Amino acid sequence: MKMEYISPTEIGRQRNAWFKEHVRSGMKFEEVVRLNAEALQLFPPTEEERRWKTESLMAMPEFTL
Repeated sequence: MKMEYISPTEIGRQRNAWFKEHVRSGMKFEEVVRLNAEALQLFPPTEEERRWKTESLMAMPEFTL
């Protein structure tokens, strides 16, 4: 599967910047997950981001473990 780079939206850039400001080296996994949830609440994904995510998931081949 060939991945296509899609430039982030403005809200996506704001979300990434906020997350980078708050994440610290050595944080526990649970803290990082909490920060990610907080970033998504403060900067919710746009319809365009949701569409891109859906398209990328639909393009992935199915597999069985």
